Amino acid sequence: MSNIINKKTPPKGIVEHRRFESSHIYPTTKRDYWIYVPSQYTDKDPACLMVFQDGEAYVNDNGPVKAAKVFDELIHNNEMPITIGIFVSPGLIDQTSNRDKEYVATGDVYARFLLEDIIPEVSKDYQLVSDPSGRAICGMSDGGLCAFAVAWQRTDVFSKVVCHIASFARHIEGADFPHLVRQTRKKPKPLRVFMADGKNDLNLDEGNWTLGNLNMASALQFAKYDYRLELGPGGHDLAHGGELFPEALRWIWRDHPSVKTQVQAYEDILGEWEMTTNFYGKLIKSNLSIRQGTDSLSATLRDENEGELDITEITYRGGALRYSHEPFSFHQNWGKGVTKAMLALVRFKNGMFEGTLSGLTEIGTSYDYTLIGRRIS
Repeated sequence: MSNIINKKTPPKGIVEHRRFESSHIYPTTKRDYWIYVPSQYTDKDPACLMVFQDGEAYVNDNGPVKAAKVFDELIHNNEMPITIGIFVSPGLIDQTSNRDKEYVATGDVYARFLLEDIIPEVSKDYQLVSDPSGRAICGMSDGGLCAFAVAWQRTDVFSKVVCHIASFARHIEGADFPHLVRQTRKKPKPLRVFMADGKNDLNLDEGNWTLGNLNMASALQFAKYDYRLELGPGGHDLAHGGELFPEALRWIWRDHPSVKTQVQAYEDILGEWEMTTNFYGKLIKSNLSIRQGTDSLSATLRDENEGELDITEITYRGGALRYSHEPFSFHQNWGKGVTKAMLALVRFKNGMFEGTLSGLTEIGTSYDYTLIGRRIS
């Protein structure tokens, strides 16, 4: 929690510890769960909702995340909406954990458990928004996989996901998600995804978990989702995720109506950039000039061979720059279908742009090419 500092102590929300032993989805299980209620909550206005798997790891004040303290700070500063947190532990059958059966399973059983058991139980005492734009879900490891699965299955309920060290390398329950994500390129689901992993995450017979997260990020990039992957030096633990947790919450809630409007930091990206694309070994270089208007961006793109190319739209949101331009002339004969436009989607980090350039064709297969931007001036 080191990246939030406030000299004034924010008002402290309450954390209730409860026991749940009456599940009709997992009828033989018993489990603990915790409810965080911010001091600003009143029953006159429904609160946003964020549900955590492996809840004790997140709500523990001595743990690496300290979610309640982060909520206190960000809600007080209007950097996230008034949000009730539900922190759910895996069920126990006698003394045996039911975690694998709940978190790593096909189908929507766990989603039904949250929607039919836990959330209705909390709703008896607290007013919660029903709009998915006000609902988020989070988890670590298999809980991160589970959180993504629930949001993927129920976009009518959740629109935001935070995945820490998620087990996307697991077969079949996890490793098929990148494939499924790629199939939605023409119609992405209304999801915003924040992922954090370590370069030294697990390497098991199921696969390498760091590579699993990179594979998922590649799929989200290909399908043009609003996503972010932060890869740190750590292993299979919550230290990196805990350090980034305040930023993760700011990012997923950044455009919620109740959050204070943040001035878009255009100054980081304004100016001249050399954009380099690799088309089957042929390096294509173009100069991108980004300017700020009254309330929007404008840009020109000059290719080294073809001169100025028309840019039809340009936006910068959540650290991602997106712009479209007319195709290169040689694209008409590249053998992969006629390209009507090119779409660039790059993310600004460490002083440069990294992402992809896509040809928008009418045939079934789509192609992305690496796009790197380095500042000229």
